[in-house]
Amino acid sequence: KMKIAESKLSFFFANHEVIQKVAPKILVLIHGNGAVRAGQWSIKIILNSSLEKGSQLPFIKMANDQGYGVIVTNGNQELQRMSPEDHASTVWEKLITGSCCDHVIIIAHSYGGQVTMNLARCFPGDFLHRVKAVYLADSVHYGMTGIPLLDQRLCSISLNYVTSDRDCDTPIEFEDGIKSISSGTTSHEWTSWYSLPSIFGNIRTLGKSFLDNILHLLCI
Repeated sequence: KMKIAESKLSFFFANHEVIQKVAPKILVLIHGNGAVRAGQWSIKIILNSSLEKGSQLPFIKMANDQGYGVIVTNGNQELQRMSPEDHASTVWEKLITGSCCDHVIIIAHSYGGQVTMNLARCFPGDFLHRVKAVYLADSVHYGMTGIPLLDQRLCSISLNYVTSDRDCDTPIEFEDGIKSISSGTTSHEWTSWYSLPSIFGNIRTLGKSFLDNILHLLCI
């Protein structure tokens, strides 16, 4: 747990190796707006179904199992002093800017998609080179960044798991440039949980490419 100096109450969570800026791979988790806080996707699901299905805990465990350090943002903690966008930007600057990590993945739900677009505008170099994938769960991001090269990059590395009664991973028509596929549920709140297996299947593939690149460099 780390406090943010610019805010009296705001804080976030991260692995020790992320805080020390030595993690080779980092996963950033960004929740939506409203009452949710750090580590939560949906309070309703946590209360009415289970902590596992409504929280980020299985995402954190699976990421750690695959060798990722994890950053858990907390953008709704003190909205009167710091917006979700400013919170995420502050966390990014503290932990990713200046770190040795060049393999970053983002998973964001709902308004977390808008927060992600703001991050891209604030740190375009990182999104062009360090960020390897962006997985959105029924994102609300109100368009792209407006920077052509950056938008092209985002479209090539991003997936938006939207509400649909079709099977998970089924392509869905989209308008904003980011490829949309079915999350496997028609409920906005459940999209993170339903897309979990698909997201981490993709992350495993990226992790293999990351390892192959390291082995290639060692053999040169």
